[in-house]
Amino acid sequence: MNTSHPAPGPARQSSAPQPDTGPAAPAGPPFNRRVHIVAEILDRPEELDLLQQVCDAMGWPLREPLAGETTVTTDAGWTLRVIEIRIRGVRETAVEQAVATLDTLAQNAELSLHCRDATLVERVLRPQIEWHLRGRRGPLGRRIRHALHMAVRTGEHDPHAGTVRLVRVPTGLEESRPRRLARTRRAARTEFSQHPLALRRLDPEVHEVGSPSVPTGRYVLAFVALVFTATVMCLLGAGLWPAIGADSPHVGGPLVLLAGGYLLGGTLLAVRRTPTHRALPWLVPLAVPLAVPLVPWLGALVQRAYLSPFGMRPTAGSAGVGNVQAGLWVLCVFVTTALVPVAYLGWMRFLAPSLRVRGPWLSWAPAVTLGLAMGTAFSLLTLHTAASSGAQNRVLAAAGRDIPEYFGVSAEYACVEPTSREAPYFGTPPPHGKPVVIFGQSGDRVEFWDPSANRKTSIRLEDARIRIVPHGDSPCAD
Repeated sequence: MNTSHPAPGPARQSSAPQPDTGPAAPAGPPFNRRVHIVAEILDRPEELDLLQQVCDAMGWPLREPLAGETTVTTDAGWTLRVIEIRIRGVRETAVEQAVATLDTLAQNAELSLHCRDATLVERVLRPQIEWHLRGRRGPLGRRIRHALHMAVRTGEHDPHAGTVRLVRVPTGLEESRPRRLARTRRAARTEFSQHPLALRRLDPEVHEVGSPSVPTGRYVLAFVALVFTATVMCLLGAGLWPAIGADSPHVGGPLVLLAGGYLLGGTLLAVRRTPTHRALPWLVPLAVPLAVPLVPWLGALVQRAYLSPFGMRPTAGSAGVGNVQAGLWVLCVFVTTALVPVAYLGWMRFLAPSLRVRGPWLSWAPAVTLGLAMGTAFSLLTLHTAASSGAQNRVLAAAGRDIPEYFGVSAEYACVEPTSREAPYFGTPPPHGKPVVIFGQSGDRVEFWDPSANRKTSIRLEDARIRIVPHGDSPCAD
């Protein structure tokens, strides 16, 4: 990436990015971006000394431009200096942040300096294979003795066992894997031979150069935890916890803690040391106001799905605590389910930091895409569960049993008596002597569901007398 920043002075020409071969800067705050700035400063000893002091205080290397490094020219009495500014920032704004920081320091120190060119320089990360110098695996008794030796004398090492050192050998992806392994193994053996440690020399009879052992068991455990968390979310979203006894706090509590720990820990491991981690302090407060209008809308969808088997819609006054609870329920199901692939990505990267495991299955794009797809699917499963609950409660009403409340939607049994025989209605005629099911009034009309006819009816409030009764088998005759 080559980005230039405009500055006063003669016409500016961008220079090509230079390789990052300079010496390490003095100890200072951590950074993740390097910006090379070609600055123009008055050619006076006091100005140059003051600039050197500022750069030393910030831990920035300062030097004269190399031959052919830049095509920027200066007027008489001015000279060029290359400053390597090291900051923490995202790639898209690294150059702007570096130039702004340098301008601020120059104004505070009253330096006669301005930026002529700025270029973002990033080191190209080549794939690497890591090798360990290990002791050859001996008999079981020797390995037990070594384990006891390491447990008792933790400050010392057995010269003939255990991992000695780690060597990272660059490799290229254009080669086949067997060729890369053979070439890098030879390079690692040469590295160990040329730079032996005290009391540790590469002895083919005692040591061997091997790649770090792949923690297959940990990978399997992470995958099992992924399946377990997805299953818990599926059962929770489908309302099947009573079927497995998870409605008891002694069973459901540990399940929620295990699934929540996996999701939270994996998500933190996935976003740490990334631009997302630095953006979380303002992304989360920004998302809260956006979720405020979303929660009641999702709650209305749940109530509508529940009432769909009855052929009714939520009444105008049904929005309340139950509506908010239903909306939060769907939103939590969506968010937690969407984080399942992201958490798996974080755990896999955490379990294999030395192997540098990379590939399409461990990248952000498929994890986020799969997470959004799973979140949408599980949210639709929650709505399907609401519709199934409505169908089950409709069967209870047809059998004359009471209907439990569902996220603020409460059913009541009522006797409906038309004021006259000519009273208009929509649907089947109101039954005589039998109570019906109503879910509240909507404006000047009331909708009720007739259990005997298994159909709904709508009638104006002024054309009927409505009397609430306690049960579905209560008599309506006076």
